[in-house]
Formats: sequence, C-alpha cells, structure tokens
Amino acid sequence: MTRLSIRNLTVKINGKQVIRNVSLEFKSPSLFFILGQNGSGKSTLLRAIANLIPFEGEILIDGKDVREFRRKELARVVGYVWQNPLYGFFEETVEREIKFILRNLNLPEENFSEIIDFFEISHLLNRSPFTLSGGEAKRVSISSVIVADQPIILLDEPESEMDLHGLSKIIEYLKKNASKKLIIVATHNPLIAYKLRNTVKAIYFLKDGQIIQEINPLRLEDEDFLISVGLIPINWWFK
Repeated sequence: MTRLSIRNLTVKINGKQVIRNVSLEFKSPSLFFILGQNGSGKSTLLRAIANLIPFEGEILIDGKDVREFRRKELARVVGYVWQNPLYGFFEETVEREIKFILRNLNLPEENFSEIIDFFEISHLLNRSPFTLSGGEAKRVSISSVIVADQPIILLDEPESEMDLHGLSKIIEYLKKNASKKLIIVATHNPLIAYKLRNTVKAIYFLKDGQIIQEINPLRLEDEDFLISVGLIPINWWFK
C-alpha cells in the first residue's frame, strides 16, 4: 500500500498564493478526483506532488518528502500527465516518445506493447508527436507516462480533446487500475467523475487554492451545489 500525505501545502507563483494550506491524505489502491474551476489550482497541486515546482509544507510518499527523492527515483514512483500533451513531447517519433521513460529509467519494455494496444495507437508509432490531433496526442501523452507502471498516477484534465472512443479508453483504464494504483484525476468537468461514481474513493473540491469540502459522488447530481462551486451541472447539458 502506498500512502501520499500532503501537509500544510502552500504554493506561490510570482508572489501569488495559488495553493493555500492544503492538507490531504491518499492511500492506494484508490481513485480520487480533485474538482475545481479553471484557475482554482488543480494543476499546481498535481505539479507540486510530482515535485515539478517549489512549495512550502510537506508532501510525503510513504513518509519520505518528495524533495528528498532523486529525479529518476521519483519518476519511478509518480507518473504525471500534463493537461497539454505538447508540454511533454520532445522526441522525433511517437514510438521514441513512449519508450523514452523506459530507456531513461532503465526499465524493461514489456509494458510497451500492452499500452499501445490498449490505447490503440500502434498506427501512430512512426509519426511525429507534434503532428497528431488533440485526441491522438492525449492518448500518446498518457501512454508515454503510464508505460513505466508507477504506483502513483496523476492525470491533469485527461478527458480534454478526447472523442467518445478516446474517453471510453480513459474510463476503462481508470476502472481497471483503481484497484491496483493510487490515481488522482484533476478536472473541471464533473461528468467524468460522475461516470466513475461507483469506482471513485473520494472527490475533493478545490476553490481559490483551498480544499473546500469532500463530497459523496452522488452529490454530483445536485445542480444547485455544482453551480455554487462554479462547475457546470450535469443536467445543464440536457436543457
């Protein structure tokens, strides 16, 4: 079992507090959602967990501060998928992009075929990742991280750019791995959280850099509540 502990986390960017005194506990295997409006600090929270930005407070993985990990050591434990997949691309082909983390961490390539088959991207392997459509790029971006089979996976807006087929693969992956890993999904869209209401362990709402409450997944059916926290109600789409 992997434990992720966040204690009194504060993040300042250009002098502005983006995350303010957040404390949370996550245990694996479980699926968690962080919901919030654009600009609420969701991405910043995930980047802090991955030790990609400076922060105050503590972020502990099984009692060890993430700042004490060597970069490659942390990359074996935490997989972070960017909201914008282009931020993480730098190789010439999709195949090299997905295999990069395996080469960099000296990991076997046994997961490579399974991942590309699951996300159905084998036909893209010889393409440049910079020539892909939004949905294709997202699937490649996710594959290029989770191929390392980390025990902690952080997904920032994984549903963005996805069509029905791509989103179905994301849902399938989350359902399949929620019993094996600690997965944290940050999104402004309550629809994906509601779709996974029977799988998710807990949903936290982030507003102005603070966790305002934890809710039961069925609370996502409450239109007035979602409006009160600045999110689009599920029923709004059908009016």
